[in-house]
Amino acid sequence: MKLKIAALSAALLLTLSGCAKAQTAWVTDYDEAKDAAAKGKKDLLVVFTGSDWNDPSKELITSVFTEEFFARGTKDYVLCNVDIVQNQELMSAEQSEKNYKVASDFGVQALPYLVLLTSEGDMYASAAPGDDAKTVEGFYAYLDTFGEAKTKLSGLKKQIASSKGTERAKNIDTFVEAVDPSQRQRYSEMIREIPGLDPDNAEGLKEKYLLQIAYLDAVDLYQQGKLVEAGDCFLALADGGQLNPAHAQEAYYMGAYMNAMSGQTDNDKVIAWLEKAIAADPENPGSEQIRGTIEQIKAQAVTIPSPEAAE
Repeated sequence: MKLKIAALSAALLLTLSGCAKAQTAWVTDYDEAKDAAAKGKKDLLVVFTGSDWNDPSKELITSVFTEEFFARGTKDYVLCNVDIVQNQELMSAEQSEKNYKVASDFGVQALPYLVLLTSEGDMYASAAPGDDAKTVEGFYAYLDTFGEAKTKLSGLKKQIASSKGTERAKNIDTFVEAVDPSQRQRYSEMIREIPGLDPDNAEGLKEKYLLQIAYLDAVDLYQQGKLVEAGDCFLALADGGQLNPAHAQEAYYMGAYMNAMSGQTDNDKVIAWLEKAIAADPENPGSEQIRGTIEQIKAQAVTIPSPEAAE
């Protein structure tokens, strides 16, 4: 009897796991939707709306996001709605804050807005739906126009998985260049591989990505309010002698900029780093702009006090 019950339970589990339940409503938590897409090996459609204040969002909710919409889309997509509401009684403060962060992470500046991601979380489209997407048929036809972008990005990702050494470095570079710049922070781990895959800079990728890694580190520090440390990421790299003249100039400039923004570094130091930026690549067109910046700082005739002087 126990064996029969065990066999019946196993069969039931297989049946349940093999039949994904069709969506009849939005998943309203982005992380839950992302997990569901990964498990179900489906693309993820994220639609950002302002349901209680944004008229174009209200129009889509009425004319497109119907029972037919969910019935049609559930086969290919996990359907997620990230609603940016003004009436805080409509959702918890925690969920509202989370939705704002997701919108910020995807660079959403106008509503409604949509984002398409593969089941692996790679964004292959982001756009505001136009007039052609104001019916269920038109909306899905609009999504179909991004099929080529998905195929390209997925193909590049597969090439990375099947390559090693400098070939892998080149494939990562091609993939990163194809990714929307706003999403590159998501591929930090992959980007950090490249200098080690091209240690002699044979493909010219080591120095390019040393600078990219400095940007990644600086962004993390900037978000923590550590602007001096963010600037030091660039200055240490610029002083290391591993960059070509143009990249060295960029690194010195960014280091000077971050330090100036901090309000903790005096102008003489900032000017010294800007002069190093010019010296790194004097014929670069950017050098003339840096000279102008130096003159502007000098013209202010104000020295930003160091923390010690302020005390």
